[in-house]
Amino acid sequence: MRLIVVNPAGGTALRQSRLRAAVRELQTLPGRSVVVTTEAADMIGPVRRTLAANPGVTQVVACGGDGTVAACAAAIDGADIPLGIVPTGTSNVLAHELGLPSRPAEAARVLASPLRPVPFRTWTVNDRFMLLQLGVGFDGLLMWRTPRRVKRAAGFLGVTLNALRLGPFFDYPAIEVSGESEVGAAFSARVRSVLVANAKRWAGPHLTVPTADPTDDLLDVLLLNHRTFLELASFWLAIPLPGALHLRARFVRHVRLRRLTITAPGRPVEAHLDGEPTLTTPLVVAPHGRVNLLARIFHSETRPFQRKIRPPSGRGDFVAVRPDFVGPTGRRFHTSGCGIFGLAR
Repeated sequence: MRLIVVNPAGGTALRQSRLRAAVRELQTLPGRSVVVTTEAADMIGPVRRTLAANPGVTQVVACGGDGTVAACAAAIDGADIPLGIVPTGTSNVLAHELGLPSRPAEAARVLASPLRPVPFRTWTVNDRFMLLQLGVGFDGLLMWRTPRRVKRAAGFLGVTLNALRLGPFFDYPAIEVSGESEVGAAFSARVRSVLVANAKRWAGPHLTVPTADPTDDLLDVLLLNHRTFLELASFWLAIPLPGALHLRARFVRHVRLRRLTITAPGRPVEAHLDGEPTLTTPLVVAPHGRVNLLARIFHSETRPFQRKIRPPSGRGDFVAVRPDFVGPTGRRFHTSGCGIFGLAR
């Protein structure tokens, strides 16, 4: 039996008709299906109660954004039930990460084809479930100060315009980060913004942390010690450019941690958890469990020194199959192999 979880408040208002079409498409797939709608005040509860009332559920499909997917993963927590995604949110990072179509109805049809489960490592932040990311500092403030109605009306553009409005006047308080490094050593730093990533992308389709692997036991943490809003803006503007220029900025440091604690010596600092503005410092991040997200399987085409991961639509990214290969856009790849969608095998 398939449990279809619908978030009617996710994404822009323009996507609502596409959401309804995707749900109809899902209901035509083989097997029985049950539809449950999330609540704004409690996204996890309705899913958890429906799972308890229907022990025969063999697949959950999240129709919404990254917050909806994270809520479904939290409700599944510990059960061996794969989680599919129909992206109707603002940025849909997880759909990009797993190679799923951006059109909701097309993503729904993909669920009828063979899919590969990807065992995402899950985390807790102050005993709350985390699947994708934690943003502390201006990134957190932006989610706190961007009304849901703005996101529904204008989507990512509305968030960007709000960033331009808030950025010059934010006080950028000091943030202290401590934790355990990937080799087990103690780590500490004092910065202005913290991005804790469990995946390669942050706010859309572009690679933000190319080395991140959601299946390992590490979090990729970007520590930003910017002095002005212009420096912070330059970081975000460089992300779509080839060559990972945003990671080369002098105020950016990339570390990989097994667990971490984030505090602020002054006032509590705003944070968002999987895109939802729910927390402030202090924050304690620790490993939790795993959940299987369903990824699309692409056909591959091999060329000399390259493999093109090509979906049925014909779109794909070139990735290297030898170390230090420079791709057609000038990006240098430091890998001798690559799993589907860039996820390590």
